[in-house]
Amino acid sequence: MMHNSLLIEERLRITNQHALHRSRRDPHRFVSRLDPSLQAAAGEIALHGSWRITGAAGGAAAPAALQDAVREAAQDLAGFLACFGVEVVDEADGSSDVHIRFTADDEVAEGAYRRVVSEDASVEIAAKDAKGIWAGLIDLERTLSLRGAPFLTLGSIGRVPSWETQISQAPFGSNYLVPDLSDSCLSDDAFRMLAHAGINGMTIYGDWLLYVKSSIFPELNAEDYERHIAVLRDASERAARFGVSLFYVPVSPKLLADHPLFLRCPSARGAKLHPGIAAEPKTIHNLCSTDPDVLAFHAETMERLFREVPLLGGLILIIGGESYYHCYMRPDRRALTRGEKTNCPCCLASSPEEVVAGLLKATADAVHSVKPEAPVMAWPYSATGWSGDPAQLRLIETMEERIALLTTIDKDQWAQKEYYTKHIWDYSVDYTGPADNIVKQAEVLDQRGMDLYIKTETALGLEFIQFPYIPCLQRLAEKWSRVKELRPEGVLQSWMFFGMWGSRAEELGWWASWYPERSADEVIAAIAERDFGANASALVEAWASCSEAIGRLPYIPMYFTGPEFIGPAHPLYAADELPGRETFEALLYYLQENEETFSDTVNEVRHLLVLEEIPHRHIEEAMRADPGYDYWPLLLAEYALARDHAKQAWETVKDLKAAEGGAEQERLQEEQWLLELLYRTLETTSSTYAFLELKARYREAGDEAALRRMLSIMAREAENARSARIIYEHAPWLDLALRLDGHYPSSLGMIDAKIRLMEEELRSLGTGG
Repeated sequence: MMHNSLLIEERLRITNQHALHRSRRDPHRFVSRLDPSLQAAAGEIALHGSWRITGAAGGAAAPAALQDAVREAAQDLAGFLACFGVEVVDEADGSSDVHIRFTADDEVAEGAYRRVVSEDASVEIAAKDAKGIWAGLIDLERTLSLRGAPFLTLGSIGRVPSWETQISQAPFGSNYLVPDLSDSCLSDDAFRMLAHAGINGMTIYGDWLLYVKSSIFPELNAEDYERHIAVLRDASERAARFGVSLFYVPVSPKLLADHPLFLRCPSARGAKLHPGIAAEPKTIHNLCSTDPDVLAFHAETMERLFREVPLLGGLILIIGGESYYHCYMRPDRRALTRGEKTNCPCCLASSPEEVVAGLLKATADAVHSVKPEAPVMAWPYSATGWSGDPAQLRLIETMEERIALLTTIDKDQWAQKEYYTKHIWDYSVDYTGPADNIVKQAEVLDQRGMDLYIKTETALGLEFIQFPYIPCLQRLAEKWSRVKELRPEGVLQSWMFFGMWGSRAEELGWWASWYPERSADEVIAAIAERDFGANASALVEAWASCSEAIGRLPYIPMYFTGPEFIGPAHPLYAADELPGRETFEALLYYLQENEETFSDTVNEVRHLLVLEEIPHRHIEEAMRADPGYDYWPLLLAEYALARDHAKQAWETVKDLKAAEGGAEQERLQEEQWLLELLYRTLETTSSTYAFLELKARYREAGDEAALRRMLSIMAREAENARSARIIYEHAPWLDLALRLDGHYPSSLGMIDAKIRLMEEELRSLGTGG
């Protein structure tokens, strides 16, 4: 993704305030009204009549964040009850039938809550802090929604989350890039939506040079430091009202070789980095990660950051293959001799683990000098480039105990499938874990008394990242069960791909944390009954078929390329060159990782999203056939099976009906569109790989039989695209152009161009269209 918001500020403002995005962030948009036919069960009390909501957050002596949280929670509950069909009276009116009050209680554990339901139709939600207030509120709202009526069980219950910290990406359309985290780009509805999913942390991301005010390296001072720090402080305070903390993923400086800092202080210049995507790449270096002045500069900046913004939740330091740079991370390997892992002469004197541990210590010492309780998480994402140990156990043993480890539930595993193994080289929606590496890491962390944080994906995976979520709830629930078994201190439940959606898939994370004793089948059935009523069993069946489809995905494809990403908009063509290729090109922001800090190269270099030929080398690295088998027939067979299971899921729900005009109808239509698009994406994917093989055969040998089969696939795929076009017309939220991790063409525009292209080729080759 982009490393700051400076290059796309206007786009971020427009997106955040767009009606479509704002509507998606309304946590009550699908709340159904009361079911008058329901009766209270034994042990329940029916709360009828008018309701009053009050807050007693400990008066003026209570922390401001807690008082603000109570006010926000009371307003949120009033909004929920209005959607639920309940009358809410003014707080000053004491004549209501039902009284709900929020209270402060220091005896409740941090982040937890207690709910007391009394015979006099009063409900008390007590908590020690803002996170607990919101946790109690969300449980109350979810309990009422699942019940479909204002019935609550009498007595007292208390809930403590399975892990203290649950972190998510920003919601759909909300900005997460520093420094513009103002209300215009990151409005309060984002934090409210996060709270409703049980989230108490949100990742922000980008260049930490924007927060530099240094006496050590004044050459790197941010021109607008005061404004940037004020905006960040305001965002953290607004988030705190919803029980949410901001967790910063900082990206380190990459500077030109002749930068004024390096001219004055040559020892600060670290490794020469691998060249980027520009036609004439510049020579850039990171800061030397063992130079004493550089380490002091890191400490100075991070100490000031947490002093100036005391509500920051913590740091997530990616010390593997990107973001928090050290001299072993991305050196230009062309100049390295055999056995060397960096071109920085200073850092070569130490092992990679010693260098990284030293950088982590300098950072953590600075943060903890201001905020001892703030988690500082080391994340060795893609550390295999410099670490000889796949599990980085030597690094963990070298790190100080108060630094936490954040690690993935699934990454860097070879998962055994039927007749082949699949390389989980990045996040997977198929493989549920736990990977061998995290099991080994957890054992060492436990021995050393260090905290474990787990990175997972709760809604999608790199097999498909163009959807808001994959409706394969059984498979996703299984991944949450693997997370629970490792008993982490916290969970980072998503990276910054689509944006948090408030989906049923994401709701599974709330159940895993707050109701770990409930089985996956029980939770999924309850969600289906709440959202789809009489159609519940059909949806559960469709999700199971979708889970089977996902289990047949043979490999993780290349980033942002091919039919798995652009779906039914992916063209097939017999010509040597793609006609109108500019229609299928995009700006890919993640490639800024290879560029100088504040470079705008990623806003200039366009990339083709179309898979033009079979990526055999990539597939061979991501899929190993068992002895006696060839990977290519297996790949084609697996995609065909995935398509068939996805089609079965769609056919299970496509003819279902719900009451006209209600929330249930809208929920059902959305799930139908999503399941159909998944099926049609797999149809395109299966067709594309078969087509490309035939095309290669035809171009090499002029095989006319191959051409005839190509044209047959093209005709079928043109019809698939026509059907998919209807989905995008009715569900514009699926349009790739709305994503903020790149600048993508419209899905409808690509589909129209694809249909025109394929119809023309079919006509020119004499087959009709």
